[in-house]
Amino acid sequence: MEGTASKDHGSIPRRPTRIDKFRLLRRQLSGQPPFRLCTFALVAVAWLFLVLVRLWYLQVDQGDSFVEKARNQHQGIIEIRADRGVISDRFGEKLAFSTPVESIAVFPSRIQNPEITARLLANVLEMDYRLLYRKLEKRQFQFVKRLAEPGEAERVRNLSLIGIHFEKESKRYYPQGTVASHLLGAVGVDHHGLAGLEQTFDDPLQGQPGKRLVQYDARRNGYAGITLEDTVPGAQLALTIDQRIQMVAEVELARAVEETRASAGTIVIMDPHNGELLAVANWPTFNPNEPVRNQQDLKRRNNFALSTLFEPGSSLKIVTVAAALEENLTTPDEVLDCEMGAIYVGGRRIRDYKPFGELSVSEVLAKSSNVGTVKLGLRLGDRTLHRYLVRFGFGQKTGLPLPGETAGLLRSPEDWQADSMGSIPIGQEIGVTAIQLARAVSVIANGGWLVQPRIIDLMIHPDGREQRREVAQRRRVISPKTAATMRAMMEGAVRDGTGRRAGTPGYRVAGKTGTAQKVDPDTGAYSKTAYVPSFVGFAPVNQPSITVVIVLDSPVGDYYGGLVAAPVFPRVATQVLRFRDVPPELPVPGPLRPEPPPPPVEMADVISPQPAPRVEEWQAGQAILVAATQHPGSAPRATPPPGAVSPLSTGGPPASGNGVSVRVTDRSVPDFRGQTVRQVVSHATALGLHLEWSGHGRARRQWPRAGAPVARGQKVIVEFVTALAGDARKR
Repeated sequence: MEGTASKDHGSIPRRPTRIDKFRLLRRQLSGQPPFRLCTFALVAVAWLFLVLVRLWYLQVDQGDSFVEKARNQHQGIIEIRADRGVISDRFGEKLAFSTPVESIAVFPSRIQNPEITARLLANVLEMDYRLLYRKLEKRQFQFVKRLAEPGEAERVRNLSLIGIHFEKESKRYYPQGTVASHLLGAVGVDHHGLAGLEQTFDDPLQGQPGKRLVQYDARRNGYAGITLEDTVPGAQLALTIDQRIQMVAEVELARAVEETRASAGTIVIMDPHNGELLAVANWPTFNPNEPVRNQQDLKRRNNFALSTLFEPGSSLKIVTVAAALEENLTTPDEVLDCEMGAIYVGGRRIRDYKPFGELSVSEVLAKSSNVGTVKLGLRLGDRTLHRYLVRFGFGQKTGLPLPGETAGLLRSPEDWQADSMGSIPIGQEIGVTAIQLARAVSVIANGGWLVQPRIIDLMIHPDGREQRREVAQRRRVISPKTAATMRAMMEGAVRDGTGRRAGTPGYRVAGKTGTAQKVDPDTGAYSKTAYVPSFVGFAPVNQPSITVVIVLDSPVGDYYGGLVAAPVFPRVATQVLRFRDVPPELPVPGPLRPEPPPPPVEMADVISPQPAPRVEEWQAGQAILVAATQHPGSAPRATPPPGAVSPLSTGGPPASGNGVSVRVTDRSVPDFRGQTVRQVVSHATALGLHLEWSGHGRARRQWPRAGAPVARGQKVIVEFVTALAGDARKR
């Protein structure tokens, strides 16, 4: 019964067991493979192939690249900037050097509170809060302040802020501030020269940077490092500039600008025999330690002596007269009819500042007669005059290694107008620079040779090798006889002519004044209010040691070269000749008598006669140097004319009854005794005092006495004695 019942239920299909499934799979495998199994196998093989290809790409083909990326994440090479080379004067006094400083930076991702951090940094660094906050909002490494001052870095470090980083760098420092700033130039935050010698010699001054390998953790914090390459410091530059003479030139130029209210000016001092520049002072000036903040600061960096063109006016007459002498077209004693002050050239009337009748050629130069000079120019002719202008160095660059030099303006004779021979011989229709003018005057001073101005004396390489700058070959311009004749005639211009105010006690001086009208940019015609007075000269006459060019741009009030530029020469020459150990060659004169009014100074473009200049008034506390006090190389002692101050004394008020009173202010004279020349010059300049000194070493006596009331601009006289200095002079 039970078996029968089992058979009855056999009609119902039963669930296959595990054994049944295994038997079915075995039957399937023993026959043809199904489609799904083949597909699975192909996919598996393809996937394995792609994995192998990817592994080949990552491990073999791009292996080196990924190893480099991994290395860069954990280590990096930092460039170590080399010390920039020192720039010094001819005696080794440093004018520019580099000093280590720190730059302040931030890692914004590590800053917890950007707002508070920005406010703290803005307060300490005196920077704009909004600018700092924008830096902290970024993700990348940011510099907050490059080349910070030591005090600033220390104050930020004391804040103990998270995410602040201090990067060691070097900063260019100019210890004398504005001294020779236009020659030196400046260096930017990227350590590249921006102007002057810093720009021209940027590569050798920079040296060769070193390399350092630094290890980083996961947060890019450096924790170890090794030096791969050491730095090679930059080359050193030794200039022909004498820092003492440069300081004198800048002080006297600033004084002249203040007195005349000129808008700009320059003083160039050169050795006429080898072209070495001893000083190049420019006004306005700037401090290369300070960054450029605005367009006005940028204009102050213009090198007036090298980049500014001006018409030389009567200063160029020395070329016209020298050319006529060299061509044997005249002699110093020949008498010319100056037509009572007027001559026509090409339909244009050329006038003198006053009517002249017959004058010798020497008098034509001394009295600066336009008519007489034009007559000599007409004898030369346009091509011959042009040839001599070129031979004297005009219309071409001097070759100084300074950026921004202009070649000047000298047109070829084919481009001259019908009346050009009435203008060019007297210094119009030609543009020159002060450096070119100094080179031209040096031709007469050195016996007829054209020398190339030099400012680099020596380059010292890091290995100690010294490389002197090649001196260009001199070129003969005029004969020694013509040069000697011109020196005598130019001495007469200072002794008896328009340059009388350039007379320097104790020395024979030769020179020539000049006054030229500026061109009005609005009308294109000569201005009736803007002038460029100048004076060019050298001393001593027979054996010149220095050539000096003084140019003032647009003075207010008196504008004649003999009145505003010539008086600067003795103030400069007296001190410079002492520094160059040139003893006075003339007997020491007695007390000076008041000079009679000087003759009217020249003005090449004056349309109507001008009144003669008034006599300079003496004020209390002012005197002129007239005699040597210590030894042949020292400065002459200050001795005033009658009615002025008493001679230099150990201290005490000026003699009473002189009819002059000193305006009392809250300013008092400091005690200079025991200080060096440099310290006294710096202190007096800061107080606005006009300093004159004698001797060298350390200050022994002064007038006015220490503590006496003094007005700004008043002269202070200081006597220096070597014996008190404690050691011998370096130079």
